[in-house]
Amino acid sequence: FYTSSFRGKTLHKQNKMIGYADRTAGAVEHCEAMATSTGGPVAEAYGQMAEFCKSKLWHQLTMLVLQMLQAPEKYATTFEGTHSFLALYDKVVLTVDTKLNPLSLAKIAALVAQAIQPQDVTAAKAVLENLLEKNKETKEKGEEESGFFVPANIYVQSKMASLVITTSPEGADLSATVSIMKANKVLLHEFPAEGNSELASVHAAHYESAMQYSKRVGPPEAFYEHALSYLQHKPNFGKEGDLAQALELAVDLIIAALTGDGVYNLGQVEQTPVLKLLLDTPQAWLVHLLQATAAGDVQRFRQCEQEYAAQIAQQPALVHRATAVTEKLTLLALVTLVFSKPSHERQLSFDEIAAALVLSDVDQVEWIVMRALSVHLMEGSIDQVEQSVDVTWVMPRVLSQEQMQHLATRFGEWATRVSTTQDSMALSEVLA
Repeated sequence: FYTSSFRGKTLHKQNKMIGYADRTAGAVEHCEAMATSTGGPVAEAYGQMAEFCKSKLWHQLTMLVLQMLQAPEKYATTFEGTHSFLALYDKVVLTVDTKLNPLSLAKIAALVAQAIQPQDVTAAKAVLENLLEKNKETKEKGEEESGFFVPANIYVQSKMASLVITTSPEGADLSATVSIMKANKVLLHEFPAEGNSELASVHAAHYESAMQYSKRVGPPEAFYEHALSYLQHKPNFGKEGDLAQALELAVDLIIAALTGDGVYNLGQVEQTPVLKLLLDTPQAWLVHLLQATAAGDVQRFRQCEQEYAAQIAQQPALVHRATAVTEKLTLLALVTLVFSKPSHERQLSFDEIAAALVLSDVDQVEWIVMRALSVHLMEGSIDQVEQSVDVTWVMPRVLSQEQMQHLATRFGEWATRVSTTQDSMALSEVLA
């Protein structure tokens, strides 16, 4: 019985190896056919892939496939009436998928789906659905050996969520997709991205889907939060051939920052590199509007409103949320005024506040201060008799270069006062 069982296992293993060899041979055959039927960099790449398959250099094969998929304008073509990337995936990648890093396989599948989506959304979804089904079977068999198996699955699910969100008709039921996104948000806590670019790409994929969902259904403050998280985990966004998407995100991010409830620390978005991409485009006016609001510069904001009135009118969110944007500007103007004062000189009169905020009526000051206190932009008290405000704390903020220089000057003044006080105390001790 032992001998029979052993022989059975050996035969099974041999048959498995023969089947695998046949599949690898098919992959080599496809690569060689593409190398001879095309020319230029496409032929060269497929020729290299054929050699990598023969030599079982799976890492090199993975890197080359990813390189090709990330440059469709250079490598994409057709094969027997099929998109060459889909043929590459079916005839090469899937034949050696067990030899590839699960996360690399997930990225390859996502790029293939992205490439064929414009022509065939159903086929794009099928690529991701089939990989998710394969991962499910692998998990049920307990064969998920790689530490990247779970992150890889999250990556594919996130890319699938993005595809569903961006291609589903208006009013479609997205509850199942949202449930998966919520579950993945919890799972990601087990895979911190700090110092690990591979895991950072998984976090980026998750936040990309969350960002697309909040763009579709709102609110803007949720989109703002998800977009910043996405950019945090994908710092090179806009520099890797995705300029059009980066410009679109920059526009959406500014509008969300201006219109979102509770979004006051606009210095965060000001410092985002992706915004610089807008400066040489017709959308540069949005950057100027954001900068004026972040600085609490009422006069500059009003100049922008006049200069860019036509462009503002073309942005429904800015038109519909105009009152909220004006309130945000006013509150940030108050914060800027308080921040400009030394900590020991933060008792402000109503008249001073009204002048700094360019208010037509000083009676508006009390409501504005109460509003700032209620949203926790600052802490302090109002003296209605003296018509003054005593501020004890102001919201920390991301500072611009100009504000940092101003703060450095204030530190210098503070150091001088401390030194003078020490000298006076030392002199007093001598005289005593």
